[in-house]
Amino acid sequence: MDRKPPITTEFHDLEVPGGCASCGGPLAGRFGPDSAVGVCLRCRLVTPLRVSSEARGVHVSQMPGVA
Repeated sequence: MDRKPPITTEFHDLEVPGGCASCGGPLAGRFGPDSAVGVCLRCRLVTPLRVSSEARGVHVSQMPGVA
């Protein structure tokens, strides 16, 4: 019997009201172990996200281009 360890992929979702740099619409972000992608719920712009830790908390920014 071939036993493989279960693959666990953890994703975390976050919505930032007014977070889209293009139109100011709500930005839905999905964060995984190796990547983060955002989709504007108004204009549907898809962008990679950059996440960094700061003294006051976590900073999420949209990167230029399409993911």
